[in-house]
Amino acid sequence: MRYVRQEAFTLIELLTVISVISIVVAILLPAVQSSREAARQMSCQNNLRQLALALQNHHAVKKHFPPGRGAPFPRVFSTHAYLLPYCEGVVSAQIDRRSPPITFTLSSGTVLDGSKNYAAATTRFPLFLCPSEVANDGRVTGSEFGATNYAVCSGSGNVNHGTLTKADGVFFSNSRVGFRDLLDGSSQTIAFSERILGGLVPQSPAEMADERFGIWEFSNAATTTPAECELRQNGSWYGYRGEKWIMGNYGNTIYNHWFEPNPRKFDCMNVTQRMGLVAARSFHRGGVNTAACDGSIRFVGDSIDIELWRALSTRNGHESVLRAD
Repeated sequence: MRYVRQEAFTLIELLTVISVISIVVAILLPAVQSSREAARQMSCQNNLRQLALALQNHHAVKKHFPPGRGAPFPRVFSTHAYLLPYCEGVVSAQIDRRSPPITFTLSSGTVLDGSKNYAAATTRFPLFLCPSEVANDGRVTGSEFGATNYAVCSGSGNVNHGTLTKADGVFFSNSRVGFRDLLDGSSQTIAFSERILGGLVPQSPAEMADERFGIWEFSNAATTTPAECELRQNGSWYGYRGEKWIMGNYGNTIYNHWFEPNPRKFDCMNVTQRMGLVAARSFHRGGVNTAACDGSIRFVGDSIDIELWRALSTRNGHESVLRAD
């Protein structure tokens, strides 16, 4: 009887192969992750391109861009709500613009009934969400409302510390800005950028101290000066940023250019959410995506000169802006 010798790996050989595989994976994984993030960033830019196209279509029909915050109160709908007929017509038909966007209670105790808009307000739109957002199912944790990562620009934040009353950008309270008003040029006036969604309840003191995930909300209607914003007194952590795409205010759908993109500083706003210093923020490495009023899409780096960044936010500041990065 002949015995056939069976060849086999020794333990040392097996460990060597495992080590080589581990090294290869360690080398390739960052490249794979980088490729995936590049794809997500491109998808984010495509979302902004569609929103910019909706802006153009709205202007073609109405001869002006939609307001940043609807009027009169309590019909405080967002720019997103006014753009729905040009990008999501089915849900747009569900909105009753004679009612409040959502149900809320005034300080007097009066309840404003927005139940007619509940179905629309709780609808999740992938178009309104950046693929790099890490929040659960595109909603602020624990919230039933449809959220958004994309906010419209009210301007530089220089006018009365970020007021939404006659701001120097394109989108503010009851605004009706058109191409005729963009004296700086439509390609040099930003309409949309990104913001990271808030966390409904801070999960830890560290998260509360992380400026990316919330806004400091003052407990009164006082002005939001840079000094007050830095001190963060007489208020509390607001973890609902971007929670409701249907509401036109700083807490949900509006930002400005007082801060550079992704600043290591806290956003702040007053209790009415109609005055604030609220930055563009994203999970993309090194900057944020933006859409200009002419529909062009730019990635703007965190290191952009702050005066240039503010110049890109105004509609008629008469600045000479050549490039955004």
